[in-house]
Amino acid sequence: MLKRLSGLALMAWLLVLSASAGAEPAAAAKPAVKSEPRRDPHGVKGISPFSQALKRGDSALLARDLEGALVAYREALAKEPQNALGQYRLGEAQVLKGDLHEADEAFSAALRFVSATNPSLKAKLQFALADLRERQKAYDEASAKWTEYEAFTAAQKDAQGFPASGTERKKVVEAWKKLSADSLEVKARIEKGLKVADDAVRKSSQ
Repeated sequence: MLKRLSGLALMAWLLVLSASAGAEPAAAAKPAVKSEPRRDPHGVKGISPFSQALKRGDSALLARDLEGALVAYREALAKEPQNALGQYRLGEAQVLKGDLHEADEAFSAALRFVSATNPSLKAKLQFALADLRERQKAYDEASAKWTEYEAFTAAQKDAQGFPASGTERKKVVEAWKKLSADSLEVKARIEKGLKVADDAVRKSSQ
């Protein structure tokens, strides 16, 4: 009886092995999962030429290759001239290069084109323009721009800005204005004193 059971068990084991050998592996039976194609900010499959150029510009900027960044950003804007993000990136590179007039044009264009659905970018542009006015020593305009930034970021929580930054920068602007006025006053007194001394020398030499 034991031998008979052993024989039956052996046959069952062989049948299991045979079935296993004829079956395909479970992993091979499943189709390969394809990864989702990358998408650009507009939701178009694949990376758009604009996004590719913008990425090259960002990489160049991180590598401190300002000329390379400017070339790439301009190439991106040639594809989408009314893209506010592209104009913003171009303006940032221009500021780093010291071309404040060119940066002003880029930031101003970006502010015209920025979508109402992107308050975060609008806040960054307002900040950039206010800071630019300070660099240009246009203090009255800078103060007005900081007021705009302060009001917008306070009203738009999605802007992810800092209204307090506008308040603090306006204090700094007022300090610069006073210092500038004092410097002009001192300069005027010095010039007046030099003129008086020059006139006295002329009279004594006659």
